[in-house]
Amino acid sequence: MLSAERYLLLLDHYRVMDPDTIVEVSLEELAELFHCTERNVKLIIRKLEEEAWLRWHAGRGRGVRSRIEFLMSREQFLLDTAMQMAGDGDYQKAFQLMKHHGDRTAARDRFVDFLNGHFGSNRIDEGQQDQRDIFRLPVYRPPVSLDPARLFFSFDSHLIHQIFDRLLDFDAREEKLLPALAHHWESSDDARVWIFHLRKGVRFHHGTEMTSTDVCFTLNRLADGQPNRFLLETMIAAVPLDSRTVRISLSQPNRLLPRLLCSAVASILPADLVQGDPERYWQLPSGTGPFRLSRWTPERIDLAVHEHYFQGRAYLDEVQIAVMPEDIPTETRQKWGQILASDSRLTVRPEHNWGQIRTLNKGCSLISWNRRKNGPQRSIVFRQAVELAVDRWGLSRTVGEACRPARSYMPATPDFPTLERHEPETAQRLLEESGYDGRPIVLLTSPAYRNEAEWLQDRLAEIGIPLELRFESHQAIYQAELVLEADCILQNLVIAEDEVCELENYLQESSYMRQHMDESLLRWVKRNLDHLFTAHLPEQRKALLRQIEQRLLDEHQILPLIHRAMNTFVHPSVRGIDINKLGWMDFKDVWLVSEAQERSRESLVSPV
Repeated sequence: MLSAERYLLLLDHYRVMDPDTIVEVSLEELAELFHCTERNVKLIIRKLEEEAWLRWHAGRGRGVRSRIEFLMSREQFLLDTAMQMAGDGDYQKAFQLMKHHGDRTAARDRFVDFLNGHFGSNRIDEGQQDQRDIFRLPVYRPPVSLDPARLFFSFDSHLIHQIFDRLLDFDAREEKLLPALAHHWESSDDARVWIFHLRKGVRFHHGTEMTSTDVCFTLNRLADGQPNRFLLETMIAAVPLDSRTVRISLSQPNRLLPRLLCSAVASILPADLVQGDPERYWQLPSGTGPFRLSRWTPERIDLAVHEHYFQGRAYLDEVQIAVMPEDIPTETRQKWGQILASDSRLTVRPEHNWGQIRTLNKGCSLISWNRRKNGPQRSIVFRQAVELAVDRWGLSRTVGEACRPARSYMPATPDFPTLERHEPETAQRLLEESGYDGRPIVLLTSPAYRNEAEWLQDRLAEIGIPLELRFESHQAIYQAELVLEADCILQNLVIAEDEVCELENYLQESSYMRQHMDESLLRWVKRNLDHLFTAHLPEQRKALLRQIEQRLLDEHQILPLIHRAMNTFVHPSVRGIDINKLGWMDFKDVWLVSEAQERSRESLVSPV
């Protein structure tokens, strides 16, 4: 990288654009340019010659200047260097290079075109019988933590699902529990004691066999002061009855426990590694999942297949995830939307023959009002006025054509369309009734929601509410001091695991919705959740959750805005893609076909 920077410095200093350009120089000039001695200049020039970027023609005789013959054009050099960086996984450095040196050249567009072919599927032949199937894709937010006990973000949850397993799985389509690490489970009549029977022969990525010791360690660790301890808040202890049997004792009945244990938060860890050297373990955590983490840097995440996965080996051999700079322009991201579940902000178009998967995001973007802080937002009349001032259909059209207005967490079914209320005149009347004095309202959000925030700022200004926008990084926005300083927060709520995700909103310590509720509302929510845990039927639990949500809506504690559309365009060679509850594709289900296989398949269905 240092040599490349020095070559670019020469190109820029002497304004060289074309190959085979020759310029006259002196060692003294180059020493000043490189801020080094003339002796070091000779070493630098020799290194650049070894890279075949230039030729050095030394001047012979007094007063005869030396010459540099540039062998690579500026544009080609930028492109080759950026491509090499991308190949090494240094995507962010490659974009920094283009940002500083290639903005006004064709090299930047050519690099984006290169990445368009670089991302996606790739088959590497290793002899006649062997081939490696690799899937590459970009993301714009690195994982914050892969510790399930500290899990909060959806991308982190998706990665945890690839690396770890849980005692049970939940089939969202069929709405039923499935065996996973546990092959059978049972409970006492009062649902205070649960017994889980573990599979034999399940191995962690580092080779040791999973036993009840690992399960008990994981669950007791989760319940002991971790940010996600709400999941096991009523657990007294998890104890091994033998190497394949675990007993969980609770302080009160909880019939939802098996469903809670399907959550990524309850992913099972290897006790020996976490206890032995936790700092080293979390650098490359080992689980029992279909993929093992083989590389984790700020720029790149590599997942290698777990050859002996107990539910069957994944088809892919490797998944490479590039962590891209967040400030990449939208038009650049659009070129890569074909392989991602892109949200509605990207108006991606597929290539010829590419398949499309479109889903409506489970969850919605919403505003949470801070009723712990003094200010006009504590008035229910003020909050109602804001709601009536918001034209959700207008916001939906601004964000993306496939978005829909939201009146609750989950999208309405086609048989029950959303009834929109947009009454700015009523909103202004309510503002007057609330005694609003015109003070600015501080809205906290992340840069990903800039369009929505600025649209809201314009709409509220029309009824006399100045909205001050404060943008913080996706990770920082959940810090307690920022949550409690803001009058309101705009974020996207993902309901990936139905009941469990809704419980997180009300019980997880870092939940901004929980932190914004006043004490009386929080106590009422907690009482309803106690009833929920003892409910026998799923329908009873759903009814209790709907009651909680309805009270939040009635009091305008939350203001749902829009349901985002998720679009994925898939190359014909990529099969098995289905968008999961987190808005991602499960890598275990992805498989690839070669061009020859695709042509053969087409011949079977083509008319003779």
